[in-house]
Amino acid sequence: MKKTLFALTIGLLVLAGCKSTPEIEPVAEPSYYRNATYFAEKHGMYEQLPVCENDIVLVGDDYIDRGLWNEWFPNSRTKNRGITYDESAHVLYRIDRIAEGKPAKIFVSVGYYDVVRGVAQDTVITNIFNIFERVNRISPKTRLYYLNIVGADLEGDKADQRDAVNAALLELSHSGLFEYIDVADKMREGIRSGEYSYNGGNHLNGKGYEVFSAAFERQVGEPSTALGGDYPYSDTIFAYYHNRASLFLASPAVHHKIIMLGDSLNNNAPWNELFPGVDLINRGISGDVTRGIYQRADEVAAHTPEKVFLLTGPNDLINDPQLSIEDFMASYGKVVEKLKELMPETELYVQSILPIHPKSKFYEGYNARAAEIDSQLAANAARWGYTFIDLVPAMSDENGDLKDSFTTDGLHLSAEAYKAWVEVIKDYVK
Repeated sequence: MKKTLFALTIGLLVLAGCKSTPEIEPVAEPSYYRNATYFAEKHGMYEQLPVCENDIVLVGDDYIDRGLWNEWFPNSRTKNRGITYDESAHVLYRIDRIAEGKPAKIFVSVGYYDVVRGVAQDTVITNIFNIFERVNRISPKTRLYYLNIVGADLEGDKADQRDAVNAALLELSHSGLFEYIDVADKMREGIRSGEYSYNGGNHLNGKGYEVFSAAFERQVGEPSTALGGDYPYSDTIFAYYHNRASLFLASPAVHHKIIMLGDSLNNNAPWNELFPGVDLINRGISGDVTRGIYQRADEVAAHTPEKVFLLTGPNDLINDPQLSIEDFMASYGKVVEKLKELMPETELYVQSILPIHPKSKFYEGYNARAAEIDSQLAANAARWGYTFIDLVPAMSDENGDLKDSFTTDGLHLSAEAYKAWVEVIKDYVK
């Protein structure tokens, strides 16, 4: 351990004394993924999105991925580059692309899943140090910050390893390469008590993000607006719904925005970056169904949005293959009725349900049902008071399936698919 820290410190001193930047060998792709398709989806999207000199980039695992950073730091150019389940090797693999944009600041929060999987302690420390070293070589003016491992659920040897990694990185931060921010001290007790998290610490609720974001707001340069509140709904739908909805409730109302409303196809999209310069917020929840959107329509209405773009229905069909089209349309109609009742001045755009690709395990019979629903959604537009947008022609192949290059798993979308989606709706958005 001491030899590793010594070698890393010497490497930093040599780097600081060099006037020229040596060529950097690219990092090999990690051999392990806890969820390879999700990583491919998110990483592929991030590879297509620019990072610029004035940006503040947050990169890491779940805590970063799930945060609504552009809402909680609305006056800073924050960009989310988190991927759930990332280990230090994954962030190291993708950090060069971020650093090449020469952002103003980078905040790194990673290491938890390394400890969970039992990655060697020195490997974790070396990987995280190398993340900062590579950024420093590529973009020397970028200010760097490490948000230490919280890991409130870790016990025994894993808790010892967590603490050892944190202690080593605190020591290495004294060299000046990066600033060490102790978020764990502010978080652990609240996580263990359940005040800040629903499942032992992996996923923070709104109150948890209020404390987490406040821990580094000084370094961001703007007070966090996150305000944790109680979950007010009677139906939890499922655990992630509960978690994500609490984050929406942690965000103050921002009026006259455009809202993207729906399930994972919205949840996983960085809409504020896909439409730069447009006042737009994301209200997608992975796995959401029509009754879930009906329940949380009040939170959407609180923003008095100028426009709402709705895409929902895939999970209703997946969760219940026997669900009749009649029953589905009745549920959808209630959603539209409530949105119109709560937001009579808001322009409502209903987008078609997309087909899926044969490689999805949900493929059999799905596309025919989706097509029938889309036909009825188009037919009801005038009567129900919305504009119908048909995404299917731009997203499907000659067989009527979702294009192969548009999906990582047959259901969720690639960066190329989101580009096509943007092209269809850009005139309605702007």
